[in-house]
Amino acid sequence: MRMAWKLTKTNGGFTLVESVMAVMILGIAMGACMLSFDMAMKAVSTSGNQMAAMHYSRDQVETIRTNAFASVTNGGPALISVANNFTVFYSVTNIDSATKNVMVGVTYLNRLRGGVSTNTLTTSIVSTLHK
Repeated sequence: MRMAWKLTKTNGGFTLVESVMAVMILGIAMGACMLSFDMAMKAVSTSGNQMAAMHYSRDQVETIRTNAFASVTNGGPALISVANNFTVFYSVTNIDSATKNVMVGVTYLNRLRGGVSTNTLTTSIVSTLHK
């Protein structure tokens, strides 16, 4: 017996509408991926700037703490530009004759919120410890 091969016309493949819909769904999915990647990169950049700002503020606090008690005043350099995106500033407040509060702030670029943010550290200096 010989089998007869029947040639049939099948409707295989995709129509134009199905192809356009698939491309649109793929485009929306890729757009969402790109948006989340952009937000992640902004978060990484901002956290790096925030860590660098914290480093600069700690460094400035330690620099001020090494000075003699009498020389820690607002008369010194109150504004210090560290790098392009960072500015360090400090202020000294006399609490009494033996205690001073020093506030050090660093502004940094915040790409998540747009604009700049500030990290602030405050410490007290006592004359008995800083002669």
